[in-house]
Amino acid sequence: MKSFRESFEIVGLKNAEFFAADLFRESFKAAFPVPQRYETPTAAIEPRDWHQYVAFYEWSDRSIEPVGFCNWIRHRDVYLEGGMCVRHHFYRRLPKEHWLDCKGCGGIAQLMMETAASELDDLDAWFGYCGDKKAYLVDLRAGYEPTGIEHLIVRWFGAVSDARKKELVDRVAAIGPF
Repeated sequence: MKSFRESFEIVGLKNAEFFAADLFRESFKAAFPVPQRYETPTAAIEPRDWHQYVAFYEWSDRSIEPVGFCNWIRHRDVYLEGGMCVRHHFYRRLPKEHWLDCKGCGGIAQLMMETAASELDDLDAWFGYCGDKKAYLVDLRAGYEPTGIEHLIVRWFGAVSDARKKELVDRVAAIGPF
């Protein structure tokens, strides 16, 4: 049997709808967030600003399943992270050795954030909204910290002054949940 790492891959896409729409619908009971243009109170978001990541698990040479998804949207000088989800019952179906390896790596969500962080570290911060206690613990392990605003979390990249941090937190908080 291949190792967990040999059976697992995370791919960044501009539009992951083909691979992740069912997973997203299963997790959120909502339509998939197709990259599109829209306006926020402080900026226009264009399709090129979207970065969607999908985690795939290879069960066999003939069976590859999308098992995780997350969205990062560039909003001026930060990324807004949202839509993080992992396939329901995925962990229960894993072979024991793969489950132990995956758990040792922090799980699918943490692996997706680590992959994205190696590619989307060109701005001051990532922001997310998190109200789920288990997801919050994963976010903390991935470098997020609370902002002082309920459910709004942030992961800073590089040296960001306290004044700049406050400016960015206030600006993102004004957007509301995303």
